[in-house]
Amino acid sequence: MREENVTILELEGGEINILNAEKDTVKLTKTGLFICKEGEVTIVIDDTEYHLRKNSIIVYFSYSTLHIVSHTPNLRGTLIGANLETIQPMLYNVTNFNALFVIKQVPLQHISDAQFNALCQYITLLKDVTLKEKGESGDTAYSSNKPVIEIARKQAELLSYALMLEVLRCYANVATDNGPFSRKDEVLQKFVSQLYRKYRIQHEVNYYAEQQFLTTRYFSTIVKERSGKSPSQWIATALLVDARNLLKNSNMTIKEISDTLCFPNQSYFGKWFKNLTSLSPLEFRKGKKEKGDEDSTFTDIVKRGISHPYESE
Repeated sequence: MREENVTILELEGGEINILNAEKDTVKLTKTGLFICKEGEVTIVIDDTEYHLRKNSIIVYFSYSTLHIVSHTPNLRGTLIGANLETIQPMLYNVTNFNALFVIKQVPLQHISDAQFNALCQYITLLKDVTLKEKGESGDTAYSSNKPVIEIARKQAELLSYALMLEVLRCYANVATDNGPFSRKDEVLQKFVSQLYRKYRIQHEVNYYAEQQFLTTRYFSTIVKERSGKSPSQWIATALLVDARNLLKNSNMTIKEISDTLCFPNQSYFGKWFKNLTSLSPLEFRKGKKEKGDEDSTFTDIVKRGISHPYESE
């Protein structure tokens, strides 16, 4: 089973131990959104308690911890999770990285009916094209028509981006009213902003530390503390996402990809890629599955609270 770019789960209060997060705290490894449609739920994310009711949305980030404290029996909501391959290209087009960190500080919003309806419309469209992309819509015109499925895949990408922008708009007023970041949050913010513009040419942690006039050790400690990932993990993940995307969706040779990502040579790139994925770049391009790939869907990860192999220390 391949990992889905975007997964949409409909949750109801009648379910037993929703997401396995009622009995125990789980660690989320995806970034996503929960929109409450009916009922109420109280949750704890990273030691902060939030209460959601109808027309409430909350954004969660990778490496957040989640515990569901209580909910009403009539709870209904939609949980959307996106993997890094989907989010990273979108970040290139989001110039205000500050807004993303404001959301992390104030993740819960009670939105208007118009905003609620707009989000639900995007979600409905996204669910529809996702089924068509997987050939599971029940429409025989989509089940085996590769060009049409490819169009559905592109539609899913564009709708995901539109949904992300709509979510950012829901938080626009928060950004203007929010107080200043702590120094540590500012370090992380600047690092992420620089990373997504420089990771192809700057692979070393000390480069990003020097940009903020910090020692590499102190810089690494702050980033790990505030994000749950070390700077080297951030850099490796950004490079790996890009490499996988280029291997799957471009006609570039492996050498050209290696050069584009500024690796010393093709051989080094190949060893690096295989160390993180268990596959050579050529094997990955041919569609061979990575070890554990069948267990790496977003749903399974959320329910078990585990990380991808290439994101571990």
